[in-house]
Amino acid sequence: MREHLDNGRPLLVLLDDARRHVPLLREEWQAAPHRLVRQLVGVRRGDVPGDTDELVEVRLPFLDWLPDAHRERAAQFLAESDAALSRTPMALLPPLLAEEPRHGAAPGPRFARRLLPHALTADRFEAAVRHLFADAPRPCAAAATVCEASR
Repeated sequence: MREHLDNGRPLLVLLDDARRHVPLLREEWQAAPHRLVRQLVGVRRGDVPGDTDELVEVRLPFLDWLPDAHRERAAQFLAESDAALSRTPMALLPPLLAEEPRHGAAPGPRFARRLLPHALTADRFEAAVRHLFADAPRPCAAAATVCEASR
């Protein structure tokens, strides 16, 4: 991903579940490597509220691997798409809601949300990725790789 970001290559970031809180079973939390737990959530494994709860909600950083400008665009896309989705009946939603390209914006990843994941077969998803990056300065070779991984 770093290579795609650094070289302006086409990159589609799916924000399927952009929740910042992820439910984990207490045993999953306790089995996670200590270094990973501290790095991801900034707390020690023992600092989890609700000692008797079966589920633990862990707060994950929002797209912390992206540069700030791209992360801000992702948050803006989520807010705009949430507003649009709240006004649109489910039967009228597309399987994939993609961020519109912004003229004059710095090259970077595009963001999308899979609204109806079962409607997107690997072939349909690959075609959508190729379409989204049809005007990219470099051909999109990632679509086939992404689709192969999802099969």
